[in-house]
Amino acid sequence: MPENGLTIRNEPKTIGRYGRPKGKEETDVNNHRRLYAGLLCVALVLLLFVSSAYIVCEARHECAGEACAVCAQLLQAKALIQRFALAAFLLLTLFAALILKREFYTLQGMPHAFGRTLVSWKVRLNN
Repeated sequence: MPENGLTIRNEPKTIGRYGRPKGKEETDVNNHRRLYAGLLCVALVLLLFVSSAYIVCEARHECAGEACAVCAQLLQAKALIQRFALAAFLLLTLFAALILKREFYTLQGMPHAFGRTLVSWKVRLNN
């Protein structure tokens, strides 16, 4: 026991919800979520790549007039890329705001706002 009266309990390596150790089912569900999220990211990147490649390949097509199917598809691909660009910009702005907020609290002397606390360390304070 340290001289200041604080004791630290050993924590399990994997902690699930409500501070209980993770079971096999919870770990499997998390692995499936990671797999699906990774597949979704790969699909979105491929979609953006294919849309960009289509725009590059069909940029100088022979237009058939007002009812040109290629022009309509080019407009859809351009709109798709613009939507993803807007979403990426908004996500980056959100992450930057969260990082700035964390740095602000750290500079104010409040690292516990985002860090570990005595409760999360499970420190027992003896009288």
